[in-house]
Amino acid sequence: MHITPTTYTIVDYCNAMDRKDIIVNRDYQRSDKVWPPAARSFLIESILLGYPIPKLYLYQVTDLKSRKTIKNIVDGQQRSYTILDFYHNKFALSRTSGLDDAKGKTFDQLSTDYQQKFVDYPVSADLFVAASGEEIREVFRRINSYTVPLNPEEKRHSQFQGEFKWFIYKLSKAYDQTFVNLGVFKDRQLVRMADAKLLSEITYAFLNGITTTTAPNLEKLYRENDDNFPGANPIQNRISQAISTVVEWPEIHNSPLMKPHMFYGLVLAVSHLNKPVDKLLKEYEPARPSKPQRETTIANLTALAEALEDPESAPQKFKKFLLASARTTNDAKRRSTIFNYLCRAIELEKI
Repeated sequence: MHITPTTYTIVDYCNAMDRKDIIVNRDYQRSDKVWPPAARSFLIESILLGYPIPKLYLYQVTDLKSRKTIKNIVDGQQRSYTILDFYHNKFALSRTSGLDDAKGKTFDQLSTDYQQKFVDYPVSADLFVAASGEEIREVFRRINSYTVPLNPEEKRHSQFQGEFKWFIYKLSKAYDQTFVNLGVFKDRQLVRMADAKLLSEITYAFLNGITTTTAPNLEKLYRENDDNFPGANPIQNRISQAISTVVEWPEIHNSPLMKPHMFYGLVLAVSHLNKPVDKLLKEYEPARPSKPQRETTIANLTALAEALEDPESAPQKFKKFLLASARTTNDAKRRSTIFNYLCRAIELEKI
């Protein structure tokens, strides 16, 4: 078996598919289900922006009778058909695409600059020559054996390609640097999608109240909102408003209050006090919808942060808060306690 690294321009790759010189091998492809529009649009957007996409794997065989060489796609069916369909104007980029001058457009409707970028984009492929079916299967077994196991967030974003997945993706992209600046996450945590988990759990709380969230809970959230997520805009507005408020409080940045399990409660508290959330009223009923008074709020939040930094010297009134915050948790009771203290710290003159 020989493995030859190969590069095609998109125009060459699409022409080869049209001629049936490159075809899908159904023995290796897991499904012929077409990606949903958001996923297809995202791939094309990546190409137009010049970002790398995963390489393809092709298996070359020569028919001795026809003496024609065929390349079988053994990995990359969805990418290949997405590229080919866009090349032939069979779908348009999403109207929510990040490319303002390309959103909602088919290939023929793009500017000549974007068209040129698309047709000239280099598609990388590994070409297997003189390989048996068993050898190809062994290649993938060996590749997968070196792959870091996917965590639950990565699995969900691999499994689901619908509205909710892309809602969380766009939120993560919008706030990844903000999370680093605030001290919520390190870059290495963002790479493993810790921000996606946090944003999913915050969204879950807006919809269902403060609960103990588990992987099955979040998977259900993705699944039930895969085709359509009607709550996207109001929840996005709530999260954006809350994070913008926290950004204006530099005194608590990179403090213990920025740890993910604390930040979860802080975002919910800020949003709830700005405009009460029905599902959170049983946890805390605001005296009135209000904009936090900055000086008092900062003093109270700083007191909580200092208590977390030095629990032994903390006032007795923070005992329940410290017990609930003692370790990273997704436990509903602990989360509720943290949420209550944060609401009081923001809303009241004294905690």
